[in-house]
Amino acid sequence: MKIAITGSSGFIGTSLQNSLYKTEVEYFPLKRDESDAQWIEKIGKSDVVINLAGSPVIQQWTPRNKKIILDSRVQTTRRLVTIINELPRRNSPRLFISASAIGIYPSKGNIVHTEESNAIGNGFLPEVVMKWEKEAMELTNRYVRLVIPRIGVVLGKDGGLLKKILPLFKLGLGGKVASGKQSVSFIHIDDLIYAFKFFIENKNSAGIYNLTAPRISTNTELTKAMGKVLYRPTILPVPAFALKFLYGKAASIMIHGEKVYPKNLLNAGYQFSFPDIESALVDLLAS
Repeated sequence: MKIAITGSSGFIGTSLQNSLYKTEVEYFPLKRDESDAQWIEKIGKSDVVINLAGSPVIQQWTPRNKKIILDSRVQTTRRLVTIINELPRRNSPRLFISASAIGIYPSKGNIVHTEESNAIGNGFLPEVVMKWEKEAMELTNRYVRLVIPRIGVVLGKDGGLLKKILPLFKLGLGGKVASGKQSVSFIHIDDLIYAFKFFIENKNSAGIYNLTAPRISTNTELTKAMGKVLYRPTILPVPAFALKFLYGKAASIMIHGEKVYPKNLLNAGYQFSFPDIESALVDLLAS
């Protein structure tokens, strides 16, 4: 199997390449500074295209950074779709997986959002995700199956949330963020990888899938589980004002949280290896 991939050097991209069919796949990284001709050559000989490109969203949302966050997703996806749409059948990949995020859903309220939810959040991040998905949905090549995984908070040793907070928790300085009541719709990195494998192997999978564990946790539950697994106290809360000082409006990602349920993935027969926060953290941190 041959897989072309954007965002190949990021946390998820690196994890996929190190774990997904490690000895059976040839990967073709699609680099931003490569020409269209180079991308066409790589995509034209690939079975699958995985789009993971995107600048980190947890940073100050200055006008410049907001443009980078948006363009890194929208422009890359547009470029991929344009190329795939123009490929003849013999050179078309059979699957296009274009990443998205649960940030499209409202982050306040008690409603649990499945893929059937029509509710869209307000603000910069939902706007980015809507435009991101819209570009992917411009795919018109009828020989290519489209999957849009809306990815939750990814938990893994080598990146994402855990890499940022683990040093503090190991020192006994970890604690809940703001009220601690906000939802944390997470997914273990292994389940994310297994889900991508599921999409590749199951030809009936198409459309939007929430990539989150079936049991939604709160920030307080995450904090308590971290303390339990690491045998550390978790009594020092991180106040909302401190996050707002550091990250500005981007702090809303940590202060609020979407309640998301993976209905389509479960209905398709996928079984989570780590369905709850404690089992995920025990696997990642207990060793």
